[in-house]
Amino acid sequence: MINNVRRDLNDLPQSLRNYLGVALGGAGLVFWVIAVRESHFLNMNAYGLVSILGWPFFVGLALVAAAFTVELFRAPLRSMQLTILIVLLVLFVFGTPCAVEPVASLTSSWVHAGFIQYIVQHGHALNGYDARFSWPGGFSMGAVLVAFAGQANAIGFLRWFPLFIELSYLAPLLVIARSSGVSRRAGWLGVALFYSTNWIYQDYFSPQALNYLFFLVIIAAVFACWQPKPLASYGPQSGFWRPRLHQNRNLLTRSRWEGLDTTSTWTSAATLWVLGLIGIIMLASSMSHQLTPYVLILALGACLLTRRLGRPEMVLMITVLAFGWLSLGASDYWVGHLNVIFGSAFQVSSTIGSNVTGRLLGGLSHVLIVETRILLTGGLFLLAGVGFLRRSADSRALEVLAGVPFLVLIAQSYGGEGLQRVVLFGLPFTGLLAASAIFPLRTGAIKAILPAFSFGRFARFAKPTVRMAAFVVVLGFALATTVVRGGNDSYESFSKGEFDAVNFAYNHVRPGQTIESVNGYLPVGFRGIGSVSVTTPAQRSSTSVRRVGLRLLRDRPSEIILSQSQQLFGEEVSGYPVGWEASLESTLVNHGYIITAQWRTATVLALTG
Repeated sequence: MINNVRRDLNDLPQSLRNYLGVALGGAGLVFWVIAVRESHFLNMNAYGLVSILGWPFFVGLALVAAAFTVELFRAPLRSMQLTILIVLLVLFVFGTPCAVEPVASLTSSWVHAGFIQYIVQHGHALNGYDARFSWPGGFSMGAVLVAFAGQANAIGFLRWFPLFIELSYLAPLLVIARSSGVSRRAGWLGVALFYSTNWIYQDYFSPQALNYLFFLVIIAAVFACWQPKPLASYGPQSGFWRPRLHQNRNLLTRSRWEGLDTTSTWTSAATLWVLGLIGIIMLASSMSHQLTPYVLILALGACLLTRRLGRPEMVLMITVLAFGWLSLGASDYWVGHLNVIFGSAFQVSSTIGSNVTGRLLGGLSHVLIVETRILLTGGLFLLAGVGFLRRSADSRALEVLAGVPFLVLIAQSYGGEGLQRVVLFGLPFTGLLAASAIFPLRTGAIKAILPAFSFGRFARFAKPTVRMAAFVVVLGFALATTVVRGGNDSYESFSKGEFDAVNFAYNHVRPGQTIESVNGYLPVGFRGIGSVSVTTPAQRSSTSVRRVGLRLLRDRPSEIILSQSQQLFGEEVSGYPVGWEASLESTLVNHGYIITAQWRTATVLALTG
């Protein structure tokens, strides 16, 4: 069958084959538009976004993956067409939620809009209010953007920000792929795999999304500027491990640490200009995010060790800036909170437990989503391991950069999200290694560990098999990412009624009063920073509905918001009975609260008197 398809493709006129990839991509875009128009947000069930996407979405995604595969095996490669097809892939995976959901998802994105609103109104951050205000650089930049655009607040940026920032990652990713030492086809496939496997929802409106762009830009500049010098031959040339061990002893030499084993591809003037720009980006990163500067320290140190960085001063620069801001600019945070920063140091098993096993709870749908995320990540790393074994290279920078972020887990659990963050920081390099499993480069001083695979008498099946492997990998990972990335959207995304309910509560609460919810799944926090208290407690699986009601009656907030998102979280994660919010509402009405406004997906209750 494969040979018949191949023969049919070869029989096509050359002009038609030139436009085959573009035509398939265009057809996929048409199916995406149809899928978005036919998706109804309020019909979403416990499986999240995938439950409201009809068959046109999956057909369109398959067409885009097929178009990318067709272009990937053209000779010569056409960069423009491949870039357009990757943009279409980004649209399917990251743009679909933005187009389908009526308002921005994730409570944190709304809270960040509130931080920006405070800076716009007062001209400074609110010290002591939230730990994130100790790194106000990203929020200050957002305030400048809001003022420049003439907007009243940052809410207009929230909904489409994930798609915008993911597309912003594309340029540095392409530079990294082109300069990483893998083959051109592996580079393009590696970028596609980055987007196909990025289920880690850290691209919402947030400083970490912006700082991830800073991270990629700095590594792209380093890769583009410095290349490793050819390795000299040391010691015995026979055997398997002995030559490798003799080459690795150069890690301990002074020339390696001083960057003398690296050559610059740019002029001295251009290098100095780039160093100046990188210094500004490093300063911005140190002032705007708690984690990214320290991952940069590890990543740049890894580039220096693997002969991809010719300026050891850069490692020192980011180290001074990161610890300097933590010591001085973020002193409001760490004074009295040292246990939060260092309390989880060297507790790796506990950190992994909170990141993995601690999330395997709740109903069948939630457990299935978490398990699929684990399998997806494990499959990518398994494929990357094959790529490591199959490829020859002049430097092992990709392998080290994929693994070195895991050192962060020794120091910090990062609120139970540390493992997700370190996987994300290594994802560009893991994707390139996974692509090398299909397109291994066989030239380089560091030889491949596995010998070249031979098809023997089945050689005629080699090229069709590789084509099919590339197609299956891109499509399979993209489908899995679509499922698991939107798997929590039933309670992490919000309806128009929930947004209107929150606005109603803000309009009727007075300064000094409190708005409270059952859990944190509401679009709250974008107004009244510093004047109105918004309580969104974390709802644990061990907390019963009765205890939730007792807490609300004990706190006696001025406004209480009950919503569909909060109810679904209780049913899917906490194991509450279906319709549990109705009984909670009755309890509140019988103990001094009245219903002041009601929508299909939300209810606002106010304290009488």
